[in-house]
Amino acid sequence: MKTDLWIPILHKKLGMTEDTTEIAERISRGIADEGNRFVEIVGALINIHKRDYHDAREIRVKFEGMTTEVSKQGRELFLYCRNVPMGCLYDGKQVIWASVEQISAAIRDIIFPPAMPQDFSQGVDVSAYVKKFVEHAGFLYRGERGLVVFTWGGHRVNRKEYEFAKQVGYWTALQLPDMENITGCGDGIMKAPFKGAQVAYGKQCTLERFGKRDFIGFTEKNILAAEPPNEVVNRFVVFPNIEQRMEAFIRASHRGRAHPGGPGTIEEILTMLALLSDPHNREIPFEFDLVEQPGGEYFKALQEYLHTCFGNAVDGMYTIFLDPPHKYAQHLAETTKKLPMRYLWNDDFRFDPRFQKPFEVTFESMEALDLTRDQEPMDLLINLRRFFSSIVHLSVRDPDMLDSWGDERPLIRGDKKIVTATNDLVKRLEDQDRIHPNKKYATPFRIE
Repeated sequence: MKTDLWIPILHKKLGMTEDTTEIAERISRGIADEGNRFVEIVGALINIHKRDYHDAREIRVKFEGMTTEVSKQGRELFLYCRNVPMGCLYDGKQVIWASVEQISAAIRDIIFPPAMPQDFSQGVDVSAYVKKFVEHAGFLYRGERGLVVFTWGGHRVNRKEYEFAKQVGYWTALQLPDMENITGCGDGIMKAPFKGAQVAYGKQCTLERFGKRDFIGFTEKNILAAEPPNEVVNRFVVFPNIEQRMEAFIRASHRGRAHPGGPGTIEEILTMLALLSDPHNREIPFEFDLVEQPGGEYFKALQEYLHTCFGNAVDGMYTIFLDPPHKYAQHLAETTKKLPMRYLWNDDFRFDPRFQKPFEVTFESMEALDLTRDQEPMDLLINLRRFFSSIVHLSVRDPDMLDSWGDERPLIRGDKKIVTATNDLVKRLEDQDRIHPNKKYATPFRIE
């Protein structure tokens, strides 16, 4: 059964004072642009049953035949959607309000982004644009904030890991009720800290004492359909690419932590370590914690992998915690006192241009990756980050590319111990069901 749906476009969310014919025409052109994948994105955002598919191809099937166009009614604009599956609406007729706001945010970031500079050759220019992008989304305008923490972790986690991350969110928000979280905004670890913090904020009477709390979600256009935002997110930003999203995570936070996850989480951890390994950044105080439930083996295995690849070169850049949630919360509260908290946006970090340039995943670019020891630790971290980014790209962003290769797979070259350890780590993620279970998924590389 299918129905038609009128979704209001919130001009205030777009940063506009009113809806004009010019705005309507620009939105029409934007949703008609196939490169924006707007039907997929709208389908993912209105689908209340967010767990009933695992990649963008399945959302295409579910919303096959749905069309979108702009409808102007009086002084208001609506996104008119035809042939919408009734089963994706909570009562067969209406979409939840969180989805209404998220669709307007997606229109703002995809169709009305801030103007790009003509020259992106300098890292400082990219950094300035990332800051401009979050300002455009209204993220930096809300006065004083307390502690802001990014949380990374898996979209696909078991119930114990989810509940542990939820308890971490609860206890850290209880200890620091003016704290806010930024996550990738999807399911699993990206949702758990929000759910725990909601309860803690209520117990601390946060609205009366600290004002409105934001539940901040950072995503990017090409991953949005496969990992749509959860219903708790109320501050939603869609970045043009994964590199700008990653830089925003770090610059918009006072500290960060990661929970267990899949190749995307490994990619994020390697990015953070590469950034911290830059000599320019080594004196900048920034706490990065790897947090897991007591008795967990995930980060022990990751630490062994890092030692295989780097020896002790990245020691001291992260701290592993296998403590109960309330113990970690006490550590967070105590060590936060030593961090500079005057500014929300961290302009001090230097981002090497290689962190910022999107890595174009192709058969050839994967084969060109250098995983040898004969390079600086930061260079190897960047290459390993690109490797895991390729796994995410082929399993989440563009699984059709992997299918197009047939039985062929790119050969990954480098130091035998590093290549073997990397292959073993990917196999471990597969065995733990931490990689998107696309129907045709197969390991997207080979080693000698």
